[in-house]
Amino acid sequence: MMMGAGYGSSLGWLGMGLGMIMHLAFAVGTILAVIWLFKAVFPGGTRTWEQPAALELVKERYAKGEITAEEYRRIKQDLE
Repeated sequence: MMMGAGYGSSLGWLGMGLGMIMHLAFAVGTILAVIWLFKAVFPGGTRTWEQPAALELVKERYAKGEITAEEYRRIKQDLE
């Protein structure tokens, strides 16, 4: 009778280990899915919003005569 109890408890540990692995895999999969979804919704990150604003500012400064044509070209190239 002891033999059956020992065998059953070792299967319990195996099942518990597999259960933990499955939970961990599910958690990692969920996190990766959320990251993928976030990147799909916001493909360019924050840089896509910052760059046009900076370029518009440079255009305005050039139009006002605050910077030269050479400075405008150099800054525009740096931003792109």
